[in-house]
Amino acid sequence: MESNQSCLSQINPSYKLIAHIIVMVMLMFIGNPIKTLVFWIAFLLLGLAIGGWTVRYLLKVMVPYCLFFVLVFWMLAAFGKGDNEIWQWAWFRITEESIGNGLTISLRMLAFVTIGLLFTSTTNLHLFMMSLIHQLRVSPKWAYGFMAGFRCIPMFQAELVQLKDAHRIRGYKQRRGWQSFKRYAIPILTNAIRKSERMAIAMEARGFTGSRDRSYYKTTAITPIDVLYVSLLLLFAISMVFL
Repeated sequence: MESNQSCLSQINPSYKLIAHIIVMVMLMFIGNPIKTLVFWIAFLLLGLAIGGWTVRYLLKVMVPYCLFFVLVFWMLAAFGKGDNEIWQWAWFRITEESIGNGLTISLRMLAFVTIGLLFTSTTNLHLFMMSLIHQLRVSPKWAYGFMAGFRCIPMFQAELVQLKDAHRIRGYKQRRGWQSFKRYAIPILTNAIRKSERMAIAMEARGFTGSRDRSYYKTTAITPIDVLYVSLLLLFAISMVFL
């Protein structure tokens, strides 16, 4: 919902999203593990330099994905195909080609996670929706609907905690399975329908019709810093692909 107060949080969210998506697409054309590693390290340093990240935050977030990196690399390296065999035992056959392919795919996965995290951690949800309306011409009806839905997620989490506490007080033992899912899902879905109706009535009562011809408390615009950030990002990605 909220972003950190870093330099990247000042970049226009829509332009930042488009630039990151283009960079991800261009990353898929890189088949060299060394280039992919440089790509990933570059975005790590970008997050540490101007993204408001700390080493502690980075370790906390990236450790689970690093474990997944090891699993993906092992599966692609041990069961891959290739001519230059390095080691073989039972059904495991490791080749130079499979190691290169495993490193490329797993490092690409880490780069995707880092690029996505760089966007989500430095983007305010409200400003992102306003940017979608003003820069990408998304209908306010869709933008405000998505924003209202995102704001309901913490409410649902709090309701789930309250339901579990209430059942625990009444002596209900936690069980996994379909019965436990229904016990929690039905009340939460019922409250979700009630809240959605209240939100719709409240928005209509305040004159919200979904039209573009309306006033906004906050507006977003394109600045030279946005153009500079997108240009440098795309220039780096293009150089990594073609050089």
